[in-house]
Order: sequence, then C-alpha cells, then structure tokens
Amino acid sequence: MHRTNVGIDRRTLLLATGAAGIAAAIGRSAGAQEAPSGSARVGVSEDGYRTDERANIGFFPLNTNIFEALVYLTPDYQIEPRLAESWEFVESGAWRIVLRQDVTFHDGTPFNAEAVKYTMDRIAANGGGVMSIGEESTVIVDDYTVEITPTVVNMRMMEQIGHPNNSILPPGLNPAESRIGTGPFREVEYVAADHYTIEANADYWGEAPGVGEITFQFYPDPTARLLALQAGDVDLIVDVSRESAQQVEASGATLITGPVGAYEAMYFQINGEAPYDLGQDLAVREAVSIAIDRQQVIDSAWQGNAEPGTTMIPPAILGDSASLVAAPELDPERARQLLEEAGWVEGEGGVREKDGRALNLTIINGYGTAADHGSVPELIQAQLADIGVALEIIQTPDTATYEQRLTVGEGDLWLEAGSQNDGNPAFLPELLFSTPVEGGDPESTAYGRAFAPGEAFDTAITRSREATDIAEVQEAAAEAMNIVINEERVVIPLCGFYRLVGHSDAIATFDLHASGVNQVWSSLTMAE
Repeated sequence: MHRTNVGIDRRTLLLATGAAGIAAAIGRSAGAQEAPSGSARVGVSEDGYRTDERANIGFFPLNTNIFEALVYLTPDYQIEPRLAESWEFVESGAWRIVLRQDVTFHDGTPFNAEAVKYTMDRIAANGGGVMSIGEESTVIVDDYTVEITPTVVNMRMMEQIGHPNNSILPPGLNPAESRIGTGPFREVEYVAADHYTIEANADYWGEAPGVGEITFQFYPDPTARLLALQAGDVDLIVDVSRESAQQVEASGATLITGPVGAYEAMYFQINGEAPYDLGQDLAVREAVSIAIDRQQVIDSAWQGNAEPGTTMIPPAILGDSASLVAAPELDPERARQLLEEAGWVEGEGGVREKDGRALNLTIINGYGTAADHGSVPELIQAQLADIGVALEIIQTPDTATYEQRLTVGEGDLWLEAGSQNDGNPAFLPELLFSTPVEGGDPESTAYGRAFAPGEAFDTAITRSREATDIAEVQEAAAEAMNIVINEERVVIPLCGFYRLVGHSDAIATFDLHASGVNQVWSSLTMAE
C-alpha cells in the first residue's frame, strides 16, 4: 500500500530540538492564583514563521504558548489531555473527542466544537497533514464533542494532533493577521525578524505562568545570541551552539542540558535527475554511509556535545525496538572496495570515475539553518575524499531557499537537523519518506519525491499507523527506520543531539522540554 502526506509542510512540522524536563502542570482548574510578576528576555533563533495560507505565527517554530492543541506531548513522548478531556476510537474509523468546557479564547470567544472544526477544516484545506484530515473528516456531535475521521485508518491520530501546528484557533482567525488563542500567554507585540512579546493570561483555565511577560528576541546567528547573554541584553538563550557551550559557563552563566531528543543526518536523493542522479547507485550510497566517522564529527564539530547517531528519532520512543536499528559501521576500506566493484575506479586528482563521469556529489546545507551544522560539511567532505568521492558544499541562506532547491531536486546529499515533535513513533520516517501520491503539491511532496524508498517502507509505515498495540507500533517504526538506514541507505545518521540552554542568575527556574517546539514557557520564573 502506498500513501503520502499530501499537503504536509515539512517546515511547519520539524526543527532541531532535544532535551528533557517536564513543563508546567496541565489540566488544573485556574481557581485563585497569584498574579505572575517579572519580565524575562529570551534570545531565540531566526524568525521562521510563515505568512501564507499555512501561516503559523505564534505556534511554530517558536511556540509562544499563545495557542494550545487538544493534547500535550510530555517530555517522555506521552500524550496528556489539554483542550481535549478524553477520546476514544469508534468502529466507524472516527475518533470521538470530548472537549474541555469553560475555556475561552483571549478575546472572550468560547472554545467549543466549532473552533475544533474550523481548525481541522483549515488543515484539510492545506492537504490534510500527517493526520490525513479531509474536508468531511470533522463532524460536530454537540457543543463539546467532535468526531474526526481521517481519510485513511489512522490509529496514531491522537498522538499526532498534539503537534503545535495543530493548535486550535477561534473560527475565522488567520494567524498571519492576528493571534488569539486559549493559552497561558497573550500576544503583546510581534515585530517580524526582531522580537515577539507576550504577557501572562490572567484568565487562563490552567495553572498560571510563573512570569508576567516574556520578550523573545530573534538572533539568527548563535554567536550573537551568546554575546547577548554575556552582555546582559537577554536573560536566557535557547539552542546554544555546541562548539561554544563551554563559553556559557566560562562567562559565569548556567548551562542546562538534557538527554538526546534530536538528530543530525544526511539524506541521499535516490530519485534525482542528472546531474543529481548519482544517488541512484546503491553502491555509492552504501560506500558513503560507511565512510563517515561519526565520532570525529562529534569531537571536532561539536566539542563532544552530542552522541553518535543510530537513527533519526529518539531511541526512547522506540522502547525495546530501539535495539533493532543500528547505524552503519565505519569501514573506509570496505567503502573503497564497494566502489571498485561497482566500476568506480580512481581517476584524476584521486576522484573516482566511471564511464568518463567523475564521482562528484553535492551536499546542501541549510536545514534548520546552515549555522546549525557548524563545520560538519567540511568534515564530511574530507572523509569522503579519503575514499575518492568529491563533495561540493552548497550553503543555502535560509530554510526557504533550502526547500525551494529540494523541490526541484538540485542536490545529492541533504544535511538536516530535526526532532521528534509528536507522540507517534513513526512521525519522522512517515513525514519524510512516504511514497508521494501523483499530482500532489510540489512543495508538499518534495521529500517523498527525492527520498522515498518504496513499497517495503510504505508497508511498515501502514502497519505502524494501523496497529493498536504500542509495542507493534514501535517495532514497525524500527523496521521502517532499518529500511532507510541499512537496506536502502537513504538516511545516514550522524549525531544524536540534546538541547543546550544558557541563562543568567536573573532566572530562578526553567524546565526544558524534550521537543523545543513543545516548550512550555510557564515554567520560567525570575529570581527575586
């Protein structure tokens, strides 16, 4: 069975993150609460919001907690109720969801089934996303009950629906124009590419935030973020660059780390057209995959602030099935042998060639940003030169340019960093490598057209989507990962990442989340 995520926007679902810690309590009655006080200044990465029909200002990639989804992803990748109180799968293939009552949007509009339907219909209009939401999927049962029937059997829908991109909007709202949610914070001011200021929502239905106001300052350059912390211009910075982590502590600030929750990997385009068709040769893909010295990448590029990658999802979410996936073992000699056997012989300048064509590959660096990858491209370039493969490095100025290039297939290897942002163990492999349906939107199907390995992978993904037992889901997800890593050699894992956050002594408490886009800012409090 072949399936794709037609209309899925890769950029609105995935960015590099990782770490641990639980966020503010969910599901409590607001009751009588102390008014939060204090103001925090937080340095974040570039302004990655989009303003088109998939506008996501306020909830992705920087989730300011203005909006909320129906469920919440905990730091250990479980889901808990948020705007949904309970849910069940019914025989018709629908999910019946009972909604929380006595919740209002920031402008006083009641949160109810109409808001959920409006939000799901908006997702359907943009292709349905990984949940496979169709135009007729969402039906209002009563004011506080909805039934959502995906266009395919999807037992993972409630794990997927907690992604911030599925945050609930009041009917008629366009996030490109205004941001009115149900969350613990309200918008004060958004200035594109400069800053985003939020304030505590005094009428929040749950636990009150620990701080009265937060201003997020955008710093695309990680060095600029660090300098801002050192100069006292901000109180906390997220996503500290790994190569400068020691400088945070050396300057007297506090460095917070957590377990692995994100990844860095390369993807081989296997369906490209000349001159980007060298990835169609399995021998080339396998040789490259076993020529990469992950430990050197970690030690040289990341100053030891990472772990060797075995997959592209946190091992914890695979449970016992994590042991079923292993990264290719370093073996440069075997890599040379594979290329020789495939007819790639040493040519001029040490670069291998076959039938008059040199083995020149192109790597595209730019997702999340080129800066996210530091010196990794140059290290990979040197390692591949050792087996006779030339590598041209192209650095895109932003993620939009990266995605435009991927849409037209101009590249052989694609260097990416990303994270697990919902509770579905097959979230990332399904998102990126499912076979696309013909006629889909070029942007939405770019990953599938470039990297989809075919029927065996799609079958494993279907099994993971339809399984009711979590152990079976994990096993199917591990099988899918094994296909793209060790059988088809589409994915070359590099590193497992944990987030790095630095803060001054102005911050009293801050709990990291395993997924940066699911960060709950209510946990931040200021020192007295």
